[in-house]
Amino acid sequence: MYTKGVIALDIDGTVTARAHEIDPQVIDTLHQFAKEGWKIIFLTGRPLQWAEFPLRSLPFSYTIAVQNGALLIEMPARTIVMRKYLTPEILPQMRQISELFETDFIIYSGSENNDWCYYCPISLPPPLLSYGLQRADFLGEKWQSLSNFSDLPVSCFTSVKFFTKNNQAFMLSQSIEKELGLHAPPNRDPFDSNYYVVQATHAEANKGYILKEFIRFMGISGPVIAAGDDHNDYSLLKEAHIKIVMANAPPDLLAMADIIAPPATQNGIIQGLREAMQRL
Repeated sequence: MYTKGVIALDIDGTVTARAHEIDPQVIDTLHQFAKEGWKIIFLTGRPLQWAEFPLRSLPFSYTIAVQNGALLIEMPARTIVMRKYLTPEILPQMRQISELFETDFIIYSGSENNDWCYYCPISLPPPLLSYGLQRADFLGEKWQSLSNFSDLPVSCFTSVKFFTKNNQAFMLSQSIEKELGLHAPPNRDPFDSNYYVVQATHAEANKGYILKEFIRFMGISGPVIAAGDDHNDYSLLKEAHIKIVMANAPPDLLAMADIIAPPATQNGIIQGLREAMQRL
């Protein structure tokens, strides 16, 4: 089938304002674009198990990059196209950074390991441990406690996540990126906007790099329309010919926008994509 171009979409806060479902009007709009020859790719910080749940109703084939690009998969066949994983060698230095910020992290193992998440309860401050377990229960994540990360039962993994509040998230992000050379953007947590998630991944596991690799792999030469709403979408938007930014995004993303769309609570992605098509 002839491919017109690429529509590259963040999920949380862009395609949906709800954790577990996408509005039927948004689904219908995306389906129409898919039928017209647009290749649709979702790029998200979510692990696969959580990411594919709201996409289960999509009546067309699509590609998804989970955990900011650590894993690229063709759906619904679940064919793995690309991996950009981390190894345990980073953990001693990650622990040093954690101690500096008086916190700790959770290791997300990836879909090949059934998306198990590993944590050390003795190292997490009690309020963050309580928050993380509540979050995991709501999202259906599988958390396994370890006495020490030297007991980690996997040889590689998709990401390391921190949950934190306020400006600490930005300082923590900068420290990880400077000391370890990883990709670690601070994002508002879609589960509770009072918290931030700092998700550290391989340096090439960022949405912009993975979008470029996907386009090269698929041999697509048409225009790229991208939409996002938070800091981990910055690299994604940089790669697009037309940049859609949701109205409630941070100022640095809004400054990049070709189109500012209403927030996801109003299904603003529909208006944003329709305006983008008019500009082609």
